[in-house]
Amino acid sequence: MYNYIMVFIGGGIGAVLRFIITVLSNKFLGAEYPYGTFIINITGSLFLGFVLALAADRVENINPNLIIFLTIGIAGGFTTFSTFSYESLVLIKKGEILSSMSYLFLSPILGLISAYFGTYLAKLYNN
Repeated sequence: MYNYIMVFIGGGIGAVLRFIITVLSNKFLGAEYPYGTFIINITGSLFLGFVLALAADRVENINPNLIIFLTIGIAGGFTTFSTFSYESLVLIKKGEILSSMSYLFLSPILGLISAYFGTYLAKLYNN
Protein backbone atom coordinates (compact mmCIF):
# COMPACT_ATOMS: atom_id res chain seq x y z
CA MET A 1 0.00 0.00 0.00
CA TYR A 2 2.90 2.35 0.77
CA ASN A 3 4.11 2.10 -2.86
CA TYR A 4 0.74 3.29 -4.12
CA ILE A 5 0.91 6.29 -1.82
CA MET A 6 4.42 7.09 -3.10
CA VAL A 7 3.23 6.90 -6.72
CA PHE A 8 0.18 9.02 -5.89
CA ILE A 9 2.17 11.78 -4.18
CA GLY A 10 5.02 11.71 -6.71
CA GLY A 11 2.59 11.71 -9.62
CA GLY A 12 0.88 14.78 -8.20
CA ILE A 13 4.20 16.57 -7.84
CA GLY A 14 5.22 15.63 -11.39
CA ALA A 15 1.88 16.73 -12.83
CA VAL A 16 2.04 20.10 -11.07
CA LEU A 17 5.61 20.63 -12.32
CA ARG A 18 4.46 19.74 -15.83
CA PHE A 19 1.60 22.23 -15.59
CA ILE A 20 3.89 25.02 -14.35
CA ILE A 21 6.42 24.45 -17.14
CA THR A 22 3.66 24.34 -19.77
CA VAL A 23 2.10 27.59 -18.54
CA LEU A 24 5.46 29.36 -18.30
CA SER A 25 6.65 28.17 -21.70
CA ASN A 26 3.39 29.27 -23.33
CA LYS A 27 3.70 32.65 -21.64
CA PHE A 28 7.35 33.29 -22.45
CA LEU A 29 7.98 31.24 -25.60
CA GLY A 30 4.54 31.21 -27.20
CA ALA A 31 1.97 28.50 -27.76
CA GLU A 32 2.50 28.05 -31.52
CA TYR A 33 5.06 25.30 -30.92
CA PRO A 34 4.77 22.76 -28.07
CA TYR A 35 7.80 24.12 -26.20
CA GLY A 36 6.46 22.99 -22.83
CA THR A 37 6.18 19.34 -23.81
CA PHE A 38 9.53 19.55 -25.59
CA ILE A 39 11.23 20.91 -22.45
CA ILE A 40 9.39 18.41 -20.25
CA ASN A 41 10.38 15.40 -22.38
CA ILE A 42 14.04 16.43 -22.45
CA THR A 43 14.34 17.28 -18.76
CA GLY A 44 12.24 14.24 -17.83
CA SER A 45 14.61 11.99 -19.77
CA LEU A 46 17.58 13.61 -18.03
CA PHE A 47 15.97 13.14 -14.61
CA LEU A 48 14.97 9.53 -15.23
CA GLY A 49 18.40 8.65 -16.63
CA PHE A 50 20.10 10.20 -13.63
CA VAL A 51 17.88 8.53 -11.01
CA LEU A 52 17.96 5.07 -12.58
CA ALA A 53 21.73 5.14 -13.15
CA LEU A 54 22.28 6.31 -9.59
CA ALA A 55 19.98 3.59 -8.28
CA ALA A 56 21.74 0.91 -10.33
CA ASP A 57 25.13 1.91 -8.93
CA ARG A 58 23.90 2.14 -5.34
CA VAL A 59 21.13 -0.43 -5.34
CA GLU A 60 21.94 -1.78 -1.88
CA ASN A 61 21.89 1.69 -0.29
CA ILE A 62 18.76 3.14 -1.85
CA ASN A 63 15.28 2.63 -0.49
CA PRO A 64 13.15 1.01 -3.23
CA ASN A 65 10.22 3.20 -2.17
CA LEU A 66 12.28 6.28 -3.02
CA ILE A 67 12.99 4.91 -6.50
CA ILE A 68 9.27 4.24 -7.03
CA PHE A 69 8.45 7.75 -5.80
CA LEU A 70 10.99 9.40 -8.11
CA THR A 71 10.55 7.28 -11.26
CA ILE A 72 6.97 6.04 -11.47
CA GLY A 73 5.64 8.88 -9.34
CA ILE A 74 7.38 12.16 -10.20
CA ALA A 75 8.77 11.23 -13.63
CA GLY A 76 5.54 9.43 -14.58
CA GLY A 77 3.42 12.44 -13.66
CA PHE A 78 5.88 14.84 -15.28
CA THR A 79 6.48 13.46 -18.76
CA THR A 80 4.41 11.52 -21.22
CA PHE A 81 4.89 10.83 -24.87
CA SER A 82 1.17 10.55 -25.52
CA THR A 83 1.02 14.33 -25.41
CA PHE A 84 4.05 14.41 -27.70
CA SER A 85 2.24 12.24 -30.24
CA TYR A 86 -0.94 14.29 -30.11
CA GLU A 87 0.85 17.62 -30.47
CA SER A 88 2.85 16.24 -33.41
CA LEU A 89 -0.38 15.24 -35.10
CA VAL A 90 -1.88 18.69 -34.48
CA LEU A 91 1.15 20.36 -36.09
CA ILE A 92 0.87 18.04 -39.11
CA LYS A 93 -2.88 18.69 -39.45
CA LYS A 94 -2.22 22.45 -39.31
CA GLY A 95 0.19 22.02 -42.22
CA GLU A 96 3.23 22.96 -40.15
CA ILE A 97 5.36 20.24 -41.65
CA LEU A 98 8.76 21.74 -40.80
CA SER A 99 7.75 22.34 -37.17
CA SER A 100 6.27 18.86 -36.83
CA MET A 101 9.30 17.17 -38.37
CA SER A 102 11.74 19.10 -36.17
CA TYR A 103 9.62 18.27 -33.12
CA LEU A 104 9.35 14.58 -34.05
CA PHE A 105 13.07 14.31 -34.78
CA LEU A 106 14.58 16.41 -31.99
CA SER A 107 12.49 15.16 -29.05
CA PRO A 108 13.62 11.51 -29.12
CA ILE A 109 17.20 12.33 -30.16
CA LEU A 110 17.69 14.95 -27.45
CA GLY A 111 15.80 12.70 -25.01
CA LEU A 112 18.31 9.91 -25.60
CA ILE A 113 21.23 12.32 -25.32
CA SER A 114 19.77 13.74 -22.10
CA ALA A 115 19.23 10.27 -20.62
CA TYR A 116 22.86 9.44 -21.45
CA PHE A 117 23.98 12.73 -19.88
CA GLY A 118 21.91 11.89 -16.80
CA THR A 119 23.73 8.56 -16.44
CA TYR A 120 27.04 10.39 -16.91
CA LEU A 121 26.13 12.89 -14.16
CA ALA A 122 25.19 10.01 -11.87
CA LYS A 123 28.61 8.45 -12.44
CA LEU A 124 30.31 11.76 -11.66
CA TYR A 125 28.19 12.08 -8.54
CA ASN A 126 29.16 8.59 -7.40
CA ASN A 127 32.88 9.30 -7.75
